[in-house]
Order: sequence, then C-alpha cells, then structure tokens
Amino acid sequence: MRTRRVVGLGLLFISMVLVGSFLAPAVAEPSPERVVAIVPLGEVRQEFLDKVQQELQSRMKVRIRIDPARELPQEAWYAPRSRWRADRILEWLDANPPPEGAWKVVAVTEAEISATKGNILDWGIAGLGIVGGPNCVVSAHIYKKHSKTQEALLRRLGDLAVHEFGHTLGFPHCEEKGCVMADAKGKAISSADASSGRYCAKCLGALPAEERALVK
Repeated sequence: MRTRRVVGLGLLFISMVLVGSFLAPAVAEPSPERVVAIVPLGEVRQEFLDKVQQELQSRMKVRIRIDPARELPQEAWYAPRSRWRADRILEWLDANPPPEGAWKVVAVTEAEISATKGNILDWGIAGLGIVGGPNCVVSAHIYKKHSKTQEALLRRLGDLAVHEFGHTLGFPHCEEKGCVMADAKGKAISSADASSGRYCAKCLGALPAEERALVK
C-alpha cells in the first residue's frame, strides 16, 4: 500500500513537471547587439571621425565603432568634375561584404562628392543616404570650405551624419521646423545651422516599434 502511494506520488510529480514545462512561457533569446560601423574613405582626420561617432552614439542605443580606413573606390571617380560620385560609393558598399557584425555603415570622407539631382547630372552634395538602406556617406568637404571655425565645422558635420543615418533608419526628408531630417535643398550650411540635430516626434512616430526602441 505504502509502495503504491510512493510510486503514485512520483508519477504525479513527474506529470506536473512535464505539464509545467509545456505551460511555462518561452524565454526570448536576447537580440544580437546592433553595431554601426564608421568607415573612413581615404585620409580622414580623427577629430572628424570622433565627432561622427559622438553624435550618432548620443542619438542611438547601439554600439558605434570606428573601423580601419579604406581607399575611395576608383569606380566612383568622376573625372569631368574631379570629384567622387556618392551614389557609386553606396553601390560599391552594397556590392562588397559589410564590415564584420555591422548592421549599418556610415562612410566618412574629406573628398568632394556629388550625385545626380533632377536634370542636373553632377550636383555637389555633403552626404547621401538611401531611405531604409544599409549604408550612407558623408563628406566634410563643404564644411571645411565654408566654416569659419572648427567648432562650426564639427557641429555641421555631426548634424549631417545624424541626417544621413536617419535615411538608413527609414526617414525621408521632413518639413517639421528644426528636424534634423529637413531637406537642405542645396544649402548645406544654412540647413545644418537651422537644425536641432534631433529627429522630430513626427519622424520617430513613423518608425516600427523595434526600430523606435533603438533611438534615444
């Protein structure tokens, strides 16, 4: 009698454990760390790279790292204007394996860059990013040429990096006053100076929940 009772209790305990294992909620696997790789193209001053890293890190809950420099891709060279095509730089980045573990890539250069704008074949620009794409490129060239102080240069470059990176997050240009995603409309200096450096509530509200959680 006592033996049967012990056996019965043992079977009951095993059954409860098995049932509990099926009913217990599954523990979600932690999401892999998101990494943004800053990739210098050509010779880029360390203070420029540090500023881009600082500004992106202050906006995002991801790890921002500076990777080793790479040469500007020769296929992006536009000989008629002696500058580099930003669209071809992005195509080159897309065509090559991304830096190890990188979720997004921000290419930084001091070279002059350009892209096609409407009917203008080769329009000088400060940066380029594709909405929802994995890569963007920013150039310090215009700000080096037109900034009277180093402080102004770095602030404008940081704002540009946040803007172009915003395109990779999925933000189009925004009409909200002060939003960092405002379209420069060919006026890179005045646009950067009018920017708050922040994504506005309208832009943030359009992000999927998972992406929104990554923005500070």
